[in-house]
Amino acid sequence: MKSRTLALAIAAAVLIPRFASAQSVDQLLADHALLNSEIERCKELGLASVDDARCKTARQAENKRFFGSGTIYTDKPVQVYPGAPVPDLKPNPPDKKRPNG
Repeated sequence: MKSRTLALAIAAAVLIPRFASAQSVDQLLADHALLNSEIERCKELGLASVDDARCKTARQAENKRFFGSGTIYTDKPVQVYPGAPVPDLKPNPPDKKRPNG
Protein backbone atom coordinates (compact mmCIF):
# COMPACT_ATOMS: atom_id res chain seq x y z
CA MET A 1 0.00 0.00 0.00
CA LYS A 2 2.80 2.40 0.89
CA SER A 3 4.68 1.60 -2.30
CA ARG A 4 1.60 2.36 -4.39
CA THR A 5 1.10 5.69 -2.63
CA LEU A 6 4.76 6.49 -3.10
CA ALA A 7 4.55 5.62 -6.81
CA LEU A 8 1.49 7.88 -7.22
CA ALA A 9 3.25 10.71 -5.41
CA ILE A 10 6.30 10.38 -7.64
CA ALA A 11 4.14 10.22 -10.77
CA ALA A 12 2.22 13.32 -9.65
CA ALA A 13 5.45 15.18 -8.89
CA VAL A 14 6.75 14.37 -12.37
CA LEU A 15 3.57 14.89 -14.42
CA ILE A 16 1.94 17.92 -12.79
CA PRO A 17 4.78 20.37 -13.58
CA ARG A 18 4.63 19.31 -17.24
CA PHE A 19 0.97 20.26 -17.47
CA ALA A 20 1.43 23.44 -15.46
CA SER A 21 4.57 24.60 -17.22
CA ALA A 22 4.28 27.50 -19.60
CA GLN A 23 4.29 26.67 -23.28
CA SER A 24 6.14 28.73 -25.85
CA VAL A 25 4.33 30.78 -28.48
CA ASP A 26 5.32 28.31 -31.21
CA GLN A 27 4.06 25.33 -29.19
CA LEU A 28 0.73 27.05 -28.64
CA LEU A 29 0.44 27.92 -32.32
CA ALA A 30 1.11 24.30 -33.27
CA ASP A 31 -1.70 23.02 -31.02
CA HIS A 32 -4.87 25.11 -31.36
CA ALA A 33 -6.69 23.07 -28.70
CA LEU A 34 -3.95 23.88 -26.20
CA LEU A 35 -4.04 27.57 -27.16
CA ASN A 36 -7.82 27.67 -26.78
CA SER A 37 -7.62 26.00 -23.36
CA GLU A 38 -5.01 28.55 -22.24
CA ILE A 39 -7.20 31.41 -23.47
CA GLU A 40 -10.17 29.96 -21.57
CA ARG A 41 -8.05 29.58 -18.43
CA CYS A 42 -7.02 33.21 -18.71
CA LYS A 43 -10.66 34.29 -19.11
CA GLU A 44 -11.50 32.49 -15.88
CA LEU A 45 -8.68 34.28 -14.06
CA GLY A 46 -10.16 37.68 -14.85
CA LEU A 47 -7.89 40.64 -14.07
CA ALA A 48 -5.31 38.32 -12.52
CA SER A 49 -4.50 37.16 -16.06
CA VAL A 50 -2.75 40.48 -16.74
CA ASP A 51 0.21 39.46 -14.57
CA ASP A 52 0.12 35.75 -15.40
CA ALA A 53 3.09 34.63 -17.53
CA ARG A 54 1.15 31.84 -19.24
CA CYS A 55 -1.60 34.27 -20.20
CA LYS A 56 0.93 36.70 -21.66
CA THR A 57 2.34 33.89 -23.80
CA ALA A 58 -1.16 32.83 -24.85
CA ARG A 59 -2.01 36.41 -25.86
CA GLN A 60 1.18 36.65 -27.90
CA ALA A 61 0.34 33.38 -29.65
CA GLU A 62 -3.22 34.52 -30.31
CA ASN A 63 -1.98 37.81 -31.78
CA LYS A 64 0.52 36.00 -33.96
CA ARG A 65 -2.18 33.58 -35.12
CA PHE A 66 -4.58 36.44 -35.89
CA PHE A 67 -2.18 38.94 -37.46
CA GLY A 68 0.25 36.44 -38.98
CA SER A 69 3.83 37.37 -39.68
CA GLY A 70 2.77 40.74 -41.03
CA THR A 71 3.04 42.19 -44.50
CA ILE A 72 5.76 44.70 -45.07
CA TYR A 73 4.44 47.96 -46.48
CA THR A 74 5.83 49.08 -49.80
CA ASP A 75 5.09 52.43 -51.37
CA LYS A 76 4.76 50.83 -54.78
CA PRO A 77 1.42 51.85 -56.32
CA VAL A 78 -1.16 49.18 -56.99
CA GLN A 79 -1.72 48.57 -60.68
CA VAL A 80 -5.51 48.13 -60.80
CA TYR A 81 -5.77 48.40 -64.56
CA PRO A 82 -2.80 46.71 -66.26
CA GLY A 83 -3.06 48.87 -69.40
CA ALA A 84 -3.12 52.19 -67.53
CA PRO A 85 0.07 54.22 -67.05
CA VAL A 86 1.78 54.03 -63.66
CA PRO A 87 1.44 57.35 -61.80
CA ASP A 88 4.56 59.17 -60.69
CA LEU A 89 4.25 59.58 -56.91
CA LYS A 90 7.33 61.75 -56.47
CA PRO A 91 6.53 65.28 -55.36
CA ASN A 92 6.98 67.96 -57.97
CA PRO A 93 9.96 70.27 -57.42
CA PRO A 94 8.92 73.78 -56.37
CA ASP A 95 8.62 76.30 -59.18
CA LYS A 96 11.48 78.79 -59.21
CA LYS A 97 9.48 81.44 -60.97
CA ARG A 98 5.80 81.78 -60.34
CA PRO A 99 3.79 84.11 -62.44
CA ASN A 100 2.01 86.80 -60.44
CA GLY A 101 -1.52 87.25 -61.03
